[in-house]
Amino acid sequence: MKKIFYLALSVFLFSCNDEKKEPETKTPEVAKPLPEFAYPVDRAHWSIGDPGNTKLILDMYHAWDQKDGAAVAGFFADSANMDMPDARRLALNNSNVYEKFAKARSQYDNTSNKIISAVSLHNDEYNEDWVQVMTYNKWEYKDGVKDSMLYFDNWRLVNGKINYLNSLQQKPPKSLLKTLESK
Repeated sequence: MKKIFYLALSVFLFSCNDEKKEPETKTPEVAKPLPEFAYPVDRAHWSIGDPGNTKLILDMYHAWDQKDGAAVAGFFADSANMDMPDARRLALNNSNVYEKFAKARSQYDNTSNKIISAVSLHNDEYNEDWVQVMTYNKWEYKDGVKDSMLYFDNWRLVNGKINYLNSLQQKPPKSLLKTLESK
């Protein structure tokens, strides 16, 4: 009986050994040194950004397609600039953002965006958050004329709000257009 008692006591004491283990620490990733580029690069150090930023931008595209000007306006900071493909710069602020989007959207009967790629990036040098989106946009004007374009949009966010857009457009090549229309 004593043997069983001592065995049980030993097991109990061994299992209660309160040895403090050092918490596991992750070794921070060391950024790879960049190769020497043939041209100077203004923003060379990028990392993958917050996927929530990608969601925010895609939600904004959805609000545009749904004709929800108030929702679209809500995605923008108190002031924002948009550099458009036709070389126009739009300056937006709290007092005009809804009006400008409502006016722009009113020329279309419907629009749709087919997102080809969307990625959130963080620039380490300038501490900036960007979302880059390639989208195939189709629309129909009020008079029934239809058109489409491939857009590459670079969105900069500050504190979870859009404060800058640089948008580039291209008519899709026929081979790509065939692929885009078939999916």
